[in-house]
Amino acid sequence: MQQLPSILPPPPLPDGTEAPPRPPDRQANLIRFQSELEFIQCLANPLYLRELSIQGYLSKPEFVNYLEYLQYWRDPEYVRFIVYPTCLVYLTLLLQPTFRDRLADPTFVAELARIASRHHETW
Repeated sequence: MQQLPSILPPPPLPDGTEAPPRPPDRQANLIRFQSELEFIQCLANPLYLRELSIQGYLSKPEFVNYLEYLQYWRDPEYVRFIVYPTCLVYLTLLLQPTFRDRLADPTFVAELARIASRHHETW
């Protein structure tokens, strides 16, 4: 089975020749960008937030620091890549200890999912 690339290669040049490969540091930055974008958009799913709570990530100070680091996604140069803006709301809420504690309650998470579903029905 052929391994698919996780990052698309550079597009061909206007004259049809292949573009030179990306430098390793640029390739690493692109992978980091895509990984962080994928992660931050996963935060729009309340069931994913519950899973983070169950696995104990939300109680780790290192993880909370990482969430604080991800605040740069609010900048206009980055926010334009976000498809699910609800993730930014949850990113803010995840910095609150009370919200992180409430994610352990399945009823609370079900209510978040119900509200999100209703929002998307009327959006």
